Amino acid sequence: MQRTAVEKWIESLLAVPRAWTRFWFEPIDASCVNVVRQGVGVLVGLLFLWSWFWVPDWLSADGWLGIDAGRYFIGDGMPGTGSEYRWSLLYPLATPIVGRVICVLGLVAGVLMVLGIARRWAPIGAWACMMMIHHRAPWLTMPAEVLASAALLYLAMEPGTAMFRKQREAVRDEPSSVLANLALRCLQVHWILWAGFSLASMFQQTPWWDGTALSILSEQGSGWFGKMPRGGWFAQILGVLALLLQASSLLCLCNRSLRGLGILLTMVLGISHLLLAGDWSMGLVACCFGLAFLPYVEPEKI
Repeated sequence: MQRTAVEKWIESLLAVPRAWTRFWFEPIDASCVNVVRQGVGVLVGLLFLWSWFWVPDWLSADGWLGIDAGRYFIGDGMPGTGSEYRWSLLYPLATPIVGRVICVLGLVAGVLMVLGIARRWAPIGAWACMMMIHHRAPWLTMPAEVLASAALLYLAMEPGTAMFRKQREAVRDEPSSVLANLALRCLQVHWILWAGFSLASMFQQTPWWDGTALSILSEQGSGWFGKMPRGGWFAQILGVLALLLQASSLLCLCNRSLRGLGILLTMVLGISHLLLAGDWSMGLVACCFGLAFLPYVEPEKI
């Protein structure tokens, strides 16, 4: 007996909860998180290594942004500014030594993440050290650091397995984990939302429409192509290609059959951040979030 259109519609509605449960809570091998954790660990280590050269001098009591200036910029004492939620050891212990200790601890946490040691404590510790710097000087926080801090919390759900394991543990099948799937799904959804809103904000800015965005960045000393004239075709073509690259990578990541191409385009997008904007941290972040899609490149997966 042939099914009616109403029965097909009801069946499709009943399949939605099953697809939702499978999308978020289907167990996968815990080792699927390893490559993302290692990439984020390298990124975190480099960020804290870079912070070593400015945090002690800038955020100490008598630094370039001293305690009084720091409290003024976060709106201390003014309702509605969120200053009451800012916490950092760099407020009560504003010395260069404390700043260097925070950078060292964050660097160590990044190394532990690469090795898969301390499991959840390593990403949580790296996140805490990063927040101590960001809550002390939130106006200096880069977009890559915001994405990295979110990735650290997601990886704290299920950090994967250690790089070096005992032989008897290596020969066994990897344990399946619901949290591993949940962590990777959060990374995927976060990146898609960020890329979508970022693309929308780019379309709202006039320099991206008239082709002068990359020329302005080059005038600020960004990028590897030197200073580009605002009326030049080279900068305008690169600007259009950058928009198309981000849009195409986003569309491919959302398409199951094109997800492999979307991962490749996301990696190329990260390289473009380095070459066009001179932002190595944003380039690494794009690559790390792109790696979160690797376990789901098969068309039959959601």
